[in-house]
Amino acid sequence: MSIDLKNEEIVRIVLRYYDYLYLEKGLSKNSVDAYKNDLLLFLSYLESQNVHTLNPGYNSIVEYLSFCKKTGISSRTLSRYLSAIRSFYKFMINERIIDTDPLAKIESPKIARYLPEYLTVEEIELLLNTIDDKTVSGIRDKTIIELMYSSGLRISEVVDLDITRVDLDEKFLIVTGKGSKERVVPFGERAKILLERYINEARPQLVKNRITSAVFLNYRGERLSRKGIWKMIKRYAAQTGIKKNIKPHTLRHSFATHLIQNGADLRMVQELLGHADISTTQIYTHLDKGTLIDIHRKNHPINKYEKK
Repeated sequence: MSIDLKNEEIVRIVLRYYDYLYLEKGLSKNSVDAYKNDLLLFLSYLESQNVHTLNPGYNSIVEYLSFCKKTGISSRTLSRYLSAIRSFYKFMINERIIDTDPLAKIESPKIARYLPEYLTVEEIELLLNTIDDKTVSGIRDKTIIELMYSSGLRISEVVDLDITRVDLDEKFLIVTGKGSKERVVPFGERAKILLERYINEARPQLVKNRITSAVFLNYRGERLSRKGIWKMIKRYAAQTGIKKNIKPHTLRHSFATHLIQNGADLRMVQELLGHADISTTQIYTHLDKGTLIDIHRKNHPINKYEKK
């Protein structure tokens, strides 16, 4: 599928990608800006070569990387450029904008993996307790946060959740994840109680006269947006006083981390998170090791002795 870079459609797709980085991936503003800059360099190069398509093919990308290398940039910077382009094409394939990945035959750069930030159980409780659940919005917001932590949902999966996909009796959801893949996700008893209350008390007041299958709604009776959920979580996070950069994805990281820390099998966590590749899930085992190392440093007598 070819798309004219001068067409308004290309602008819309690129803006959707920026929202994806910010709201779905949970990247910081600085990280999103870096991806933006690297992607715009690539798109500008394509235009300079009169290649007016978002899917230019393998040769055009190799020529671009060769051009970058000739400018004298470091291999680290070149790897970053390729990573930004790869991320963009991954997004377009997941969104079914293109069918084939022109980078499929290009070797991936070795990129350092960073441990995702997560909340402790106590911090999760503090976050939930900041919400006034005596209001319609409070009931909804508390349900969303509990459900994201209880089931490890992506923000997009919360947004897309339909009422017919919720089984309160058996306590599971059917969600559509990346690549339009469906999976069954269980949730806990507390999430069930909150969901029941939201569906029976709060949602009817939000739905008004509309006919909608969406579970979570805004005050206009429309499906709650990614941006709406992101802003909501950031607002409550600011009230907790927790000195962490809490985002929607932080709840997903917390879900996975707490499962691993409590002895869950890695394959089970992979299935619950909807990861296609177990290597993506393995980051949580490294995070757990990091936690153990931190505990050792803080509590082992020899470390206390060395500080004196």
